[in-house]
Amino acid sequence: MRSKGLLVTSVGAAILILAGAWTVYTIFVKAPAALAAATADGIEEFLHVRPKVQIDQTVVIEQTTPIMEFATESRQLLVDYSWSHTWLGSTKTIRLNGVFTAKAGFDLREPFTIAIQRNPLRVDAMLPRPKILSLEMTSYKVAVDESGWWNRISNADREAALGALQATARSQAESSGMLEEARTSVESRIREIVEKNGATVRFSPVPAL
Repeated sequence: MRSKGLLVTSVGAAILILAGAWTVYTIFVKAPAALAAATADGIEEFLHVRPKVQIDQTVVIEQTTPIMEFATESRQLLVDYSWSHTWLGSTKTIRLNGVFTAKAGFDLREPFTIAIQRNPLRVDAMLPRPKILSLEMTSYKVAVDESGWWNRISNADREAALGALQATARSQAESSGMLEEARTSVESRIREIVEKNGATVRFSPVPAL
């Protein structure tokens, strides 16, 4: 009977050890690896870029970029620019109105990293900084083009005003909230992918320029 009891105890201990080993394997090996693959696949399907994925500083998936840029936001901008110059009491004035289409998103050639934390299971994501990817002037008109009596508008003045209109449009696009919306939309999609696979996600703050 004593031998039988020892056998039962030994078998029970072995089962507990195996169960513990399986739990450790699941928590520290299987679950992180599965999350890494599922997260990379989900992001690739959405963004068409496969991020670099690390588990405990070890790269398990390298970043690949079949496309260079990914736009998430598009917005039409109405932009006004006025310029005047006075010389000896004579003033020349130019005013331009432009219509621009701005697109914001991500340069996928920049680092895009996913780090898997084992316990508790979590994804730390570092996205590229969102950018204005394109700014197309679809039309413009000259609202005012007036020379002074002896202070005449030159072609160089007109070219400079047109360049300034485009610079104003870029500044307006960058301050319009498009960049924040681009980042928010991508973060929301990544959060959905990660939570679907039973983990949480934390996004690294955007580094200062």
